[in-house]
Amino acid sequence: MKKWGNVLLLGFQTIVLCVVTLLFVIPFSCKVSEEGIIFVGGDYTSPFLEEVTVLDERTVTMAFSEKVKLKSYTVSQQIEDISDSFEHSVTKELSPAIKAASGGYGKIETNYSISEDGCLITYTAASNYDIGKAYEIFGTVEDKAGNSLTFCVPFCGYNSKIPKLIMTELQVKYKKYKEDAYRCEFVEFLALSDGNLSGLELVSAADGEEKKYVFPPVQVSAGEVFVVHLRSAGSGCVTETEDFNASTAPHSGKNVRDIWADNTKARLSDNTDIVVIRNSVNGSILDAVMYAAEDAVEWGKGMPALADEVYRTGIYERSDISEAEINSGLGSVAQKSFCRGDAEDLRQLALSGSEIEYPVKRKPDTWTIKAVNPGTL
Repeated sequence: MKKWGNVLLLGFQTIVLCVVTLLFVIPFSCKVSEEGIIFVGGDYTSPFLEEVTVLDERTVTMAFSEKVKLKSYTVSQQIEDISDSFEHSVTKELSPAIKAASGGYGKIETNYSISEDGCLITYTAASNYDIGKAYEIFGTVEDKAGNSLTFCVPFCGYNSKIPKLIMTELQVKYKKYKEDAYRCEFVEFLALSDGNLSGLELVSAADGEEKKYVFPPVQVSAGEVFVVHLRSAGSGCVTETEDFNASTAPHSGKNVRDIWADNTKARLSDNTDIVVIRNSVNGSILDAVMYAAEDAVEWGKGMPALADEVYRTGIYERSDISEAEINSGLGSVAQKSFCRGDAEDLRQLALSGSEIEYPVKRKPDTWTIKAVNPGTL
């Protein structure tokens, strides 16, 4: 009998543990009545923020997974070294990051509206956000069951002034020149119209999306030439804002703006690649250069899709690798580059205000290999 009693006791304990476990994992709630405790089902999942879109100079939208009410919100400018501070609120009444997000250093005057289905919130500022400047929206939403979500979402001021931009020189090699001096990969650009670089990115098929270069919010003028150095190595790698001769590293341009990427790793393929200027907002390609090793018979992994995109822009007449510039004669000392033969003619058209068909179509003799000469076309 004692044996059976132990078995029954063990069985009862097992049932109790199972019930307790289920109560923890199944979304039930409970209430107390005169009859005792009654278990009730319910929704205990917070709404999800699915997408944030910057529509124009004043408008930002947020899409949620379900109907929500906006309980509170603040739009503010992100402040360097404060908005991204990790200082904990134990040391202060309010941590610097939360104080900034909640408008402690200033708020942006904004109104909001909610769509009929309650899933989309539109924030409209009283005046235009500055192009490329960092802002954030800090707030709380609640669904019909009372589940809440508190969010802090960064965004950048919309750029409605995208310039017509082309590549005019690509140096794809890397070589140590002398002690503390390196010849690094760079791309020279020509602006065919006025505009701001914010929202543009330089993408290499060989490097992949994770290594793309994101342009800073820099204003450029029609006819302006500038150089983006994709790797910083050695001394003299200075991103120029006013003095266009402050950069002294090898391949720095004279009297033109040099911009140095915050990167120390290899960029662009030595052999075969597709390089594009892309608008990150709508995915459109502004310009492209396709080059391939002399003995290459097909594109590498992941490249055909980008080649097809380039073809659809009309810049190249075909997407197959036979259309690419032949990568032959660049050498190994990073002293030769792909140079655009029609660059100076296009610059003169841009300076005169003439209409230029864009994107600019590539011709069979557009690109040749010459001695490196950044900033001079």
